[in-house]
Amino acid sequence: MMKRFFFVLLSTVAAASLSVCTVSAQSGNDTLAARLDKFLDQWHHDAADGNHAAYIGAMTNDGVFIGTDATEYWTTAEFGAWCKPYFDRKTTWTFKTVSRNIYTGDDDKTAWFDELLDTQMGLCRGSGILVYNNGLWKIAQYVLSATVPNDIMKKVTAMKSVTDSAMILKGIFDKYGMTGTMLILDPEKDRYIGHNPALWDSGYLPASTFKIANTLIGLETGVIDAGYVFKWKGEKRRLPQWERDITLREAFRVSCVPCYQALARKIGPERMKSTLAKMDYPGMDVHPGNIDLFWLEGNSRITPRQQVEFLRRLYEEKLPLKRSVMKAVKKIMVNEATRDYILSGKTGWAIRNGNNYGWFVGYLETNGKVFFLATLVEPKDQKRVNDFAVARKTVTMEVLEYLGIIGSEVVK
Repeated sequence: MMKRFFFVLLSTVAAASLSVCTVSAQSGNDTLAARLDKFLDQWHHDAADGNHAAYIGAMTNDGVFIGTDATEYWTTAEFGAWCKPYFDRKTTWTFKTVSRNIYTGDDDKTAWFDELLDTQMGLCRGSGILVYNNGLWKIAQYVLSATVPNDIMKKVTAMKSVTDSAMILKGIFDKYGMTGTMLILDPEKDRYIGHNPALWDSGYLPASTFKIANTLIGLETGVIDAGYVFKWKGEKRRLPQWERDITLREAFRVSCVPCYQALARKIGPERMKSTLAKMDYPGMDVHPGNIDLFWLEGNSRITPRQQVEFLRRLYEEKLPLKRSVMKAVKKIMVNEATRDYILSGKTGWAIRNGNNYGWFVGYLETNGKVFFLATLVEPKDQKRVNDFAVARKTVTMEVLEYLGIIGSEVVK
């Protein structure tokens, strides 16, 4: 039935003055608490008997049901739709009350409760809020949680740690209205960690992250040097910060697309293809007709895993290029340097089939360690991309903070 792990209980309603009544499931006292006790028993009986209309009808229209899995948060309508197939098949659940505490407010129109239940998941705890409206008591909120003995909590925590982390990382992406993936390579432990591993080997246009490879090839072939200046001829460009003479370092920093298109034309398709093959930079579809566009549109693809593997070889200076070239590009790539870490990398923004998506790829050096990373984000709402550019790096930094790679003060 319901997935089996935990959620955080929501706060119960506060009242200025409380009357508290503890009753058992067998209480027959004709008090408000006793009547509510019978009401809750009947609600559980309706579930066991497969009475869908009565079961969902006992909840307020704006009610909430929270299950044992961290993903299980339903409105009354959503919960009704979710559980109806079980009721139709008569494969519902049976919850037997072991104990129950009911608390009522002075106005006798609000109550809240907690209960211990014998279920097919073992002992569970339920809690909720009841409200009185139009002559009827109804459930405004119900929270179901599994109980775990303290002496096995560490084992349970370890068993669900991967699932918990995945949920939390998804929450970071959700916070900024993004879907996507993030891959982090920890070479010291030789392991990959991150969010949504199903996408780690999916291919995407590299967009402006290709400026890393483009810079390497330009320097390696001698088409440019580290002090190169891209001259502006006065033409109109998409961004005003591109409308000037720009050094190589600045062109990389402001992601000057026309500058790097000019560089690609200088390199030419044959040298571009041969040096890409030499560096083992995969997935690029290069020919004379697209030499200044192949990383921005068309059939070129690179995966998050390939991005990370290439960055590692660059950082370790294991690419078959001049060491001076690799060192120069590593200096150009420095994005942020603080007392606690150095972040090097490059953003990218592409549009495929009308959908925006963006990268932040690079590596972070901290406490004598290095972590290689590739983040890819896509706005859930393609009509609202105002925060998309910032989210590429912000999501990256918040994930690194959650994983303990950087301190929390970094992202505040």
